[in-house]
Amino acid sequence: MSLVRIASLSLLLSACGFTGSVLANQVVETHRLAVTLVAMEHLCNKANPGLNGSVENAMASDPSIDEPTKAEVRKISSDPAYKGEVEFMMQSLNNSGLATMAQDLCKSYAAK
Repeated sequence: MSLVRIASLSLLLSACGFTGSVLANQVVETHRLAVTLVAMEHLCNKANPGLNGSVENAMASDPSIDEPTKAEVRKISSDPAYKGEVEFMMQSLNNSGLATMAQDLCKSYAAK
């Protein structure tokens, strides 16, 4: 194989690896966002019992949330396998103090 072909092949393989890494990171970030949204739903309903909030309301009020994120949120909120992950996120938010700072976000979880 010529040096040019080897360099081209190496560049192509590097680009494929980088693209795969970026896509994997995007999937992880989408998952984290979805877990956080579901955890905030629980925290908001716990802090405001009469709110009867829903993550669906929050997603409807934010046009920047794309369809893959909505699908991930629905999967996490309906599948009991993610309960531990959501509870851990709730604890993390409570321990960091972000839950009390984010009480304004609870308004977006309320029914319209």
